Amino acid sequence: MVREIVTKPFTAAIALIELPGQVTRSLRQANELMETSRRQLEAMQFQTDSALEQAERMNELLSRVVRLTEPIEKAQRGGEYVADGLKRAIFGMERAVVDAEKAAIDAERAAIDSEDAAEVVEALEADPESAAEKPGETGASA
Repeated sequence: MVREIVTKPFTAAIALIELPGQVTRSLRQANELMETSRRQLEAMQFQTDSALEQAERMNELLSRVVRLTEPIEKAQRGGEYVADGLKRAIFGMERAVVDAEKAAIDAERAAIDSEDAAEVVEALEADPESAAEKPGETGASA
């Protein structure tokens, strides 16, 4: 116990003597930590600025891509319009060909009918009496 009574004042005196050094060390460490934090913040700010610049460049590039693709999209739509028109023209031509074939068949039948009618007229002109007797024969037999 005596030992503690004698050593405590010396320990307190030593602590008081070392206190300014410890405070200086603590302040130096705090300053070093603050300097490290400041450098890290600067690095983060630089990275953030770089990321923003890259984002702006990407935005500009995307805007260019959009501007460049607009004519392509218009051309594609125009191509679709032309393709649709060609389809209509082709299928319309096929329909016209089918209609023309039908008209040719009808004209051929009409030509055959007119030839038959011409033969009947020639036969009637050549022998009008036999043509008159034929209807009469059906009437006489009745």
